[in-house]
Amino acid sequence: MGEKRGIHTDCEGFYRRDFLKAGVLGLFGLSLTDLFRLKALANPRPPGEGMQAPHTAKSIILIWLGGGPSHLDMWDLKPDAPEEIRGLFKPIPTNVTGIHISEHMPKLAQQMEKLCIVRSMTSPEAAHERGTHYMMTGYQPLPGFAVPGYGAVVAKLKPQRSALPPYIAVPAPVAYGGGGFLGASLAPFSPGGNPASKNFKVRDLQPPKGISYQRVERRRSLRQAVDAAFKKYEVGNPAAEAVDSFYTSAYNLMSSSDARAAFALENETNKLRDAYQRNTFGQSCLLARRLVEAGVNFVTVSNGGWDNHNNIFSSLPGKLNAFDGTMATLIEDLSERGLLESTMVMAMGEFGRTPVINRNGGRDHHSRVFSIMLAGGGVQGGQVIGASDPFGMEPAETPVRPEDLSATLYQSLGIDYNQSLESPEGVRIVLSRGGRPIRGVLS
Repeated sequence: MGEKRGIHTDCEGFYRRDFLKAGVLGLFGLSLTDLFRLKALANPRPPGEGMQAPHTAKSIILIWLGGGPSHLDMWDLKPDAPEEIRGLFKPIPTNVTGIHISEHMPKLAQQMEKLCIVRSMTSPEAAHERGTHYMMTGYQPLPGFAVPGYGAVVAKLKPQRSALPPYIAVPAPVAYGGGGFLGASLAPFSPGGNPASKNFKVRDLQPPKGISYQRVERRRSLRQAVDAAFKKYEVGNPAAEAVDSFYTSAYNLMSSSDARAAFALENETNKLRDAYQRNTFGQSCLLARRLVEAGVNFVTVSNGGWDNHNNIFSSLPGKLNAFDGTMATLIEDLSERGLLESTMVMAMGEFGRTPVINRNGGRDHHSRVFSIMLAGGGVQGGQVIGASDPFGMEPAETPVRPEDLSATLYQSLGIDYNQSLESPEGVRIVLSRGGRPIRGVLS
């Protein structure tokens, strides 16, 4: 695993910018003005269409563990397996009788009554790029066809609940989480910068330097006057109406004190910020909580560096301890604020790691069985779904495919996972092709 310019890459050299070559062009450098201009042109589906009831979740926080986290050292330890499989970490009991997880996640162990661990995820895709596509869309890669990511589909089918964009990626977008054939208008907005930085500011929320809000308002009034003079010539012109809508949306966001306040991490107490941890991942999760609290439908938080081919038992403890502290705080914080019931939290990567430890003291790619974590948004906590075999090599019961995960996600939000979307070329895809909600996950 290497890193370049602060962007995680993996053993295949799959930089997070490389997926632009596959046609998902709108994820990087998308400003709020771009977002609203394109969204206005997209003519999205009317709010409420394609939804089903009952449902519990209003928002999703997807924690993306890029690189492939080791299920055998996090959620599905095998203490009775041979040493070359079980590794060096010990399982510890959680606060739910009979469920054990890694010794390096003691705080999450005490939140187990709120968590659901799926230990039987399975996929044929053991390469980073293809595995990421499958887990972020519910579709195996289709040559020349850009399938939209979960967040983009949710942004299209669920009504926008605030002045904030409905889909936000912190601190940066996840590969294949963009709009796909739905267009760049449904790609996530990324605030830019590091939320852990003392000088963290969100681009486009403030007027340009030297321009006051009063001056912005005067410019808006002047534009309205010019528009009124030409209005009669633009009747029935979709492009003109779209631009009108774009300016209105962008102005509403800039002028919304509530929207600006959602990004103001400095309004949180030092005690809570410390509990989340003062690093990029910790403050990104805190920002995600603030965003769903403010009405954002879908937030991704990217946390790379899980491609542990070498020295896994020396490099992973620190990574797990940081993940444990932040995730336990996020779950507890959402719960205390009454947000966990309406917010599904998902922690997952593109696959797991091999049961047999390699000659470099690491674990390699393994997609035949791996684990994910779910909580909130109607998820029944305090349980494990499925199981792997005694060596963590194959599913032993209740195999769960990415299509089933997508059906679960959509059903939790009240979206009909059997409905279809049509590409500009006239190709229709079902949201969850052959998938079914994971039995026992949703209450």
